[in-house]
Amino acid sequence: MKLLNYFALFCIVLTATSCTNQDDGEYIPGLNGPEVNIQDGKILIQAELVNINLGTSLSVGIPKMPNSYISLSDAVYEDGSLGGTQIDVSFDLKDVESDDFQSVPPQVLPDGRPFPFMVDGTLPGLAFYVPKAKEMTFYASTKLFGFFLPLKIPSDFVDEVSYRIRINGKNYGVVALVHPDERGEGSGVVVLLTLDDVRNNPELKKLLNYSKKHKNIIF
Repeated sequence: MKLLNYFALFCIVLTATSCTNQDDGEYIPGLNGPEVNIQDGKILIQAELVNINLGTSLSVGIPKMPNSYISLSDAVYEDGSLGGTQIDVSFDLKDVESDDFQSVPPQVLPDGRPFPFMVDGTLPGLAFYVPKAKEMTFYASTKLFGFFLPLKIPSDFVDEVSYRIRINGKNYGVVALVHPDERGEGSGVVVLLTLDDVRNNPELKKLLNYSKKHKNIIF
């Protein structure tokens, strides 16, 4: 019986972890990632600012989201050398189930420009500006979660970058590069998860539950 139980558990983990096999994104200068994984029952969005060294580590909470937080630290490569700044955004789905996130206003980019991938240029959600976390702005509602990460873009990089986050062939969100305005300001990267796509995937839900029992392991 124990052997059968172990085999069943192995099958669940094997099929669930395949959900984190995601497509490679398009090139964004100065940024590695973002990647979407699972850890401790939460969705983990990871990215590295290649040319920025933080020199310290910190963890910051997201307003009105008591179980979600942002961690910043020096990136460490396989050979032990230090790289840029590692950004880990840990998001708990239950944080957007409160009444605060049910009816939300339209939002635009932090500098007032429209979102590049929305039909009307607005995004329904609550916006939270977190200065300590590299001046990131977070957007959340029952339908979406994500952030705007300020990032200086080289003036000679003019490519338009916008792609879907695809895990195991299914869409889970979008990544878009925002170029600077006419004053050379406001550039950065937008990362958004579409939460109905997350909730409606049974294998991903299995993995979220499984990861709660295996702390500190990234799936």
